[in-house]
Amino acid sequence: MALITEFPLFAFTTLGGMAAGAYAAAACFADDGREAKRPWLFPLVCLALLGVGLLGVLGHLGRPERFLLAMSNPASMIAEEAYWSIAFGVLMLVDFVLLLRRGASPRAVRVAAAVAALGLMGVMGWAYFTSYGNPAWATWQTLPLFVAGDLAMGAALWALLRGEGAYRSGAFAAAFAVVGALSIASIALVTAHFASLGYDALPFAAAVVLVAAGVASCLLAWKGKLPAAVGPAAAFALVLAGVVTARYVFYAASIL
Repeated sequence: MALITEFPLFAFTTLGGMAAGAYAAAACFADDGREAKRPWLFPLVCLALLGVGLLGVLGHLGRPERFLLAMSNPASMIAEEAYWSIAFGVLMLVDFVLLLRRGASPRAVRVAAAVAALGLMGVMGWAYFTSYGNPAWATWQTLPLFVAGDLAMGAALWALLRGEGAYRSGAFAAAFAVVGALSIASIALVTAHFASLGYDALPFAAAVVLVAAGVASCLLAWKGKLPAAVGPAAAFALVLAGVVTARYVFYAASIL
């Protein structure tokens, strides 16, 4: 596929959304980090993902001063995304510092970060839902596409960084299967909408297959049918590839 014109925004919503989804999973399933060998690695990776994603916003605006102008207009969607990103980033930084210095972080920090993460995911989807000049985007199917995709990528990332122990939990495996199924359903809904507008649905079909394979890898890892070193990596790679494919095709419909 050719490089899309909105690649900077694609990078922001994908990387930032993955970090947000990972913190949502961490708030539900992780402890304070004591069991991990390097508990600070998780917030550090998520901070890096959000930071690189925000560089995409600067790339989209073209010049840094435009970012400041956008921030001064609270009604703009870029400003809303920036506010939620800052709140989320600060809480992740607090989590990182506490884990680095003390080896533990209060659960309240993870919960607060997860709330900010959910806000960021919602605003990301809302920004395109309200793109009334683009009928491919201005539809309710856009919202679950972003939120469910972020949760699926994030849960897979959390499990990958957590290690083999993540998939030993039946609760996590079930939750991963649910968010994976929601992501598949959201892609299918967007596929039907795009097809009604005359867009090619084949790339979306590939995305569905990839996410489904990722969920299958999770369940196989839970059942012990995949080696401990393979299951988390396979689930992450497949889900990431599926969500990225669907999101890339979504952005390819840009008329901005």
